[in-house]
Amino acid sequence: MARPINDGTLSGAIGNVVFVNKGPYTYARSKPAKVKQTASTKAAASTFGWVSQQDKKFRFALAQAYPLITDPYYAARHRACMAKALNPNRSATPTPAPLTLNMPQAMEGFEFNTLLPWAKTCHFYLEFADTATPTVTCHVPALTLGENLKPPKGALSANINVHAFLVNPNVPDIDLTPISSHELTLQPFKTAPASLWSFDLPAEDGWLLVISTVTFKFEQANVAAGLRGCSSYLYASLRGA
Repeated sequence: MARPINDGTLSGAIGNVVFVNKGPYTYARSKPAKVKQTASTKAAASTFGWVSQQDKKFRFALAQAYPLITDPYYAARHRACMAKALNPNRSATPTPAPLTLNMPQAMEGFEFNTLLPWAKTCHFYLEFADTATPTVTCHVPALTLGENLKPPKGALSANINVHAFLVNPNVPDIDLTPISSHELTLQPFKTAPASLWSFDLPAEDGWLLVISTVTFKFEQANVAAGLRGCSSYLYASLRGA
């Protein structure tokens, strides 16, 4: 029930009317109706909670393993992307979908930093040959700063770090298994030659993900953190399941 407060105004509910005080004003509004949850809405809420939980664990493990450049709002976008990749079975119980039903390819192209998007900065592609053998090969094209990589104004050079790792996002405790890394430094007026990067996969099931971060070096020190580089998933596949 509503109760009077010091200045004589009401606070609380009388029947279906709720009194709300905000500063010097008092508002009356109807009491919101209770939403009756069905079995499907409860399952969807549980599934969303599970996805959010797994995504938070995944992002924490990722940040611990590799330096990333992110914007302040990347977590919500990453959670939505993870929901597509996990592909939970919403019509059944809120337990995780089998690993074989996951779609890690949904992670490819994710923009960690929309302030300096990868798609507008990096005009090159890494070509992966992911066969049934334990070895994965990647063709890295010849790269030139200013052509294949568009630096922000004032950037002197660029450093490209590419990391391959394996992860099972369906388990309660998420850990990354680092596999291999590849690094390139681009200087003005110099072309980094094409190269072949290859690595062997461990004998375990999970997602094979390749993530890359480009960082720019500036002459001035007061460049905003969001303009210093970008990060993105370049490749994703399901292995062993």
